[in-house]
Amino acid sequence: MGVMKALIRKELLLLLRDPHGLLLLFVMPAVFVLIMTFALQNQYAMSSDVHLDFYLLSEHDSGLSRAFARDLANTSPLNRVPTEAGWEEMQALAQADEVKFLVRIKPGFDELLIQRKPAVEVLFAPGTSPVFASVAEGRVMELLNRLYLRYRLASMPGVQSSLEAQGEDLMEARSLYDDSGAMPSSVQQNVPAWLLFAMFFIAVPLSTTLINERQQGTLLRLRSMGIGPVKLLAGKVVPYFVVNLVQVVVLFLIGLYLIPLLGGDTLTLGAHPEGLILVSVAASLAAVSYALLVAQITSTIEQATIVSGVFNIIMAALGGVMVPSFLMPETMQQIGSFSPMAWGLNGFFDILLRNGTVTDTLPEVGALLGFTALMLCLTVWRYRRRAAEHG
Repeated sequence: MGVMKALIRKELLLLLRDPHGLLLLFVMPAVFVLIMTFALQNQYAMSSDVHLDFYLLSEHDSGLSRAFARDLANTSPLNRVPTEAGWEEMQALAQADEVKFLVRIKPGFDELLIQRKPAVEVLFAPGTSPVFASVAEGRVMELLNRLYLRYRLASMPGVQSSLEAQGEDLMEARSLYDDSGAMPSSVQQNVPAWLLFAMFFIAVPLSTTLINERQQGTLLRLRSMGIGPVKLLAGKVVPYFVVNLVQVVVLFLIGLYLIPLLGGDTLTLGAHPEGLILVSVAASLAAVSYALLVAQITSTIEQATIVSGVFNIIMAALGGVMVPSFLMPETMQQIGSFSPMAWGLNGFFDILLRNGTVTDTLPEVGALLGFTALMLCLTVWRYRRRAAEHG
């Protein structure tokens, strides 16, 4: 136990002796969160290639309701996804972001439309950005008004567009994000995204200190004292794991207090914030274990910096940190699903966007812990092989 304390103390001293690098770990993600949150305060850039998938449930069969369903399915950029699911199951699928919104044609659609009462209910998935929600809502309003005017003009010759109904008269729209119907804000997506990027960025200082120790003979001296690879690597994991958890606290405090103070939206932690702790621990372990492997497969500080930096950017880009994954082509989304940052991001979103429970985060936590185990096994194997090569 005394050896472990000494190893951990050594790592903390090395960290404190590099205040610029330590400061970078906190300043860099904080700046990213602030910039990206305000840049995407109310919307993401709309792409012409984006398709807004939706499920439709019709509880009324008439010429008007069939016309509405047909025209909505043919309206760009909306894309109706066929399903046999019931309304409750559709809502569960939307909560999991399988589609961007749901449309329910209410019983008595014709009469409700004619009486200028809400004839359609629209529910938005928690992960749907406000700009996409506005596009979908606008398309639904447009079609309802068209049907309303078509009926009134047919029944009352000479009536002009002054009879156009307000959108809220004909449609009920809310988000599945929470019971209030509010839409999630950009801060809900940017804080966990850039937090994960920062956590994996710890590969740079960890790998460079390990390489320095190897080049200076420190590791050789520690081996000669009978300290095995598992204990030595554990001495690296603990302090950097703690640093990552401090990053989590700092970034979430920025979302909770600093961003609202500057005029932005407030970060909300969902109904089960304990799930955020579980995801944070798993993501931190994954990031540190990845950093240890980088240190073992590279020989110089320059190599470690380049490898960790490049792979961090690739994992972030594919994992939905830099660009929301739903904006990517389907092939890119499938490739990105293998990024550990995507697992961490989905785990955070389970709590922050989908109002999930700890149980909902377990698949992502399991994937992160599996990644951790793989990285640590490869690290120990590489460490022992390098030690054997150098006697």
